[in-house]
Amino acid sequence: MLLVIDDQSSWRALYRTEFEGHFEVVEAIDGRDGLDKLDSRTPDLVILDLHMPRMDGARFLACLRDRGVSTPVIVCSGLGAEAERIAGAGVRFVAKSPDLTELARAVLTLSPVSR
Repeated sequence: MLLVIDDQSSWRALYRTEFEGHFEVVEAIDGRDGLDKLDSRTPDLVILDLHMPRMDGARFLACLRDRGVSTPVIVCSGLGAEAERIAGAGVRFVAKSPDLTELARAVLTLSPVSR
């Protein structure tokens, strides 16, 4: 399962279109919604925006760590400097772009399903 967390429906739709042939894509509108989705299943991979209402991406990552979840995360954001600051073990930054080449490459690299 691929968990896509982004408050913009257009980005979620773009990611769904790109990846639904390879994953079951589950969408969340912010970090809080993403954590709720984790209560029922652990995804193989997360695509995460940073700037969202209720719970932003940085707080979501902190909650993942607190829960002991080691699922790989791709931070896909236009906030490059902030994203690179929080990138670390199990977290990769990809600049948000409608050209999904770099994101698709990261998904193939990090997804245990694609190996």
